[in-house]
Amino acid sequence: MTVMVTGANGVIGDAVVRALLTRDEVRATVRRPETAEPLRALGAKVAVRGIDHAEDLAEILPRVHTVVHLVGGPNQPDDDEVLAANHRSTLAAVAAALELEVPRFVLLSVPGADPAADDPFLRAKGLAEEAVATSPLDHAILRVAPIYGVGGLWFTAVVQAALADPPLLIGDGDRPVAPVFADDVGTLVAAIDDHGGSLGGTWALEGPEMVPLRDLVHVLRDDAREAEVLDHPAPLAARLTDLLEVPVSTTAARYLAGAGRAAGAPDAAEVFGLERTGLLEGLRRTLERAGAG
Repeated sequence: MTVMVTGANGVIGDAVVRALLTRDEVRATVRRPETAEPLRALGAKVAVRGIDHAEDLAEILPRVHTVVHLVGGPNQPDDDEVLAANHRSTLAAVAAALELEVPRFVLLSVPGADPAADDPFLRAKGLAEEAVATSPLDHAILRVAPIYGVGGLWFTAVVQAALADPPLLIGDGDRPVAPVFADDVGTLVAAIDDHGGSLGGTWALEGPEMVPLRDLVHVLRDDAREAEVLDHPAPLAARLTDLLEVPVSTTAARYLAGAGRAAGAPDAAEVFGLERTGLLEGLRRTLERAGAG
C-alpha cells in the first residue's frame, strides 16, 4: 500500500515514516527543503510544499491508501497561524483525500482538543478533529501525550529547562506526565494503517509509566536539585525563547505547562496491540541517538 505523511519533518514524522517504510511505499510533504533529504535517504518520496488548499495535495495523492496528517503544533506566530496550521491544513487534507477517494485518514491530535476550548491551540485541534470525524472517511484520531525523542518542542523544552542553572520546571512539578517514545507513535500509526476492519474512532496514547514532572527532571539531571517553577505563559515563553534560542509563543508555553497525560478516550495501545517502550529505555535510546547525531 501507499501512505502519504503530511508534515513529515521532525521527530514524529521521522518515526512515522520509518515505521511505515517497513511495509509500505511512503510519500511525504515538508515545508522546508533542508528537511526533505533525510526522509529521502530513508526511502520516502518527498514533496516540498505547504498544505493550504486541497490542490496542494491532489497531484500526489493518486493510489494512496492512507493519509497520515501530522501538520500542526502550538508554536505559531499568532492565533490565526495556530488555526491555519492545525485546522485549515486539516480541512485541505480531508478535501483532497475525499476528492482522490483515499480510503483512510489518520489525524495526530492532543489531549484536551475541543472546538469550544478557550485556548487557541486546543480549539484548533478540536476543530481539526471535528472536520475528520464528520467526514465520510474511515478515520483514526489519535490524542497523544507529550512525545519524546531527539528534537520535538516538548522534550527539548523539558530537557533544556531541566539542565538550566538553576533548573526550571515547566509548570506544576507535581503534574503527572506519561510521555510517549516517538518510535511507539510510529509503530501505532503503522498498525492502524495495517488494520483490516473499519475504524471511525478516537483513541488516546500515553507512555506506560506516569511520573510527576519533578521526578522526570531529576532523572534528566541525575540529581535532586530543587527546581524553579514557572507556569505563567508570558514569562515562561520568554525564558524558553532564551533557553531554546528559537521564538516560543505564549500559546506554546501554555500548552507545554499543561501537557502531561492522555485520557478520556479508549487506550490505543490496548486496541491495536502496541507494546510501549518504558521511559528509562526510551530515554536511553534517545540519548544514544543524540550522541550519534
